[in-house]
Amino acid sequence: MFGTLFLKECKQILKSMVYYIYVVVFVMFLTSQLSGEITQKLEKPQPGQESYGTINSQDESDVMEKELAELVLETYHNSYTTYPLGFYKGVVLNEEEIARVTSIIENCTGKSWDQLIKEMETHYSDYEQNSIQGAMQAQIAYSVAPAQNLSYDEFLRNMEEVCRVVGAGSSYQRESLQAGVSVPMTYEQAVEEYEALCSKDRVTGATARLFCDYAGIVLSVLPVFLGVTRCLRDKRAQVSQVVFTHRISAFWIIGSRYCANVCMAYLPVAVTAFVMQMPYQYHAKTIGVAPDVLAFLKYSVIWLLPEIMIVLAVSFLITELTENVISIFIQVFWAIVSLFSMVNLKGGFGFHLIARWNTLGSTTQFWQQRQQLLLNRGFYFALSLALAALTVVVYEKKRREGGTVYGKIFKGRK
Repeated sequence: MFGTLFLKECKQILKSMVYYIYVVVFVMFLTSQLSGEITQKLEKPQPGQESYGTINSQDESDVMEKELAELVLETYHNSYTTYPLGFYKGVVLNEEEIARVTSIIENCTGKSWDQLIKEMETHYSDYEQNSIQGAMQAQIAYSVAPAQNLSYDEFLRNMEEVCRVVGAGSSYQRESLQAGVSVPMTYEQAVEEYEALCSKDRVTGATARLFCDYAGIVLSVLPVFLGVTRCLRDKRAQVSQVVFTHRISAFWIIGSRYCANVCMAYLPVAVTAFVMQMPYQYHAKTIGVAPDVLAFLKYSVIWLLPEIMIVLAVSFLITELTENVISIFIQVFWAIVSLFSMVNLKGGFGFHLIARWNTLGSTTQFWQQRQQLLLNRGFYFALSLALAALTVVVYEKKRREGGTVYGKIFKGRK
């Protein structure tokens, strides 16, 4: 029974124009973000290089040095970056507020503002500022030492004061500081990261994370259109009452619909992952590494499938309740909030719908946070099943009462 209904639903999805739009948008988005070139610069670090990139550090001294450096730069330009409610907002302070922030900086560093500006200008003059690479290297290397008697707790209190002046969503809030800062990587650290990428990730694992990072953004919204389209199809065809009279249980009907949509939504993800992993496998072999040929499949199942499931479960439940397209707007809002509320593009998974790891590598750091990702995805997997089960209850109620339950719910509250 279930198999017959499942195959029937899959065939119906293949007849839907919405599905092919879903596939095209997904493939175009991924191919525009990823290419085989991202691994071309993946080479073993050599002694004496100008830069080895950056590494995340949560060491208290590193956090103080880098955050004070950022604060000096933003105060110097009187331009502060904040993300209140997840959206970018540039903040410009008045003279009184600037004086307050300057006083905090002087208190944290034990140096005068003029001395700090002179040191900053001297530092940047040593780098070629006309090139992007030179400007980036200068910013990576720039740090401001805190005063010797400044404790980390006192530093946090000062940053809280900065937040009150600058406003919500700045990088000086406690949550951002706990995520750590980027510091220059040493040669030894670079070699260790490279070896971890080759041994643990086998190259394809690192590129699979980057694939899932980008795919997760677009999949936080796209599947909702499949769910809404399926739930409203019977209503548009004016066969809802005929379907309601079927003797087949609501569990089999909703279960087959939901599973079919999940499988068909995941299918282009799996195919795209299979095709896009080819150049990375080839590059791994050229540097003497045996690639993990199942990396893209494993990561996409663990990382992306629960996201598809929860987005479809939400769309099924809300659409069955309301019999309109409001779930699209709800899902878009949820996706935007999740995307912009993350203070770290490398981990800090928490309960965010979109899991980010927007870097090639950082293998050691990822394996330290791997358990957080599994808990996050496990939570959404379980929640999606719960919402799907609730959709069955709603659907069964509609069958018994011969129509929508949305109006009955709100009518009973008056």
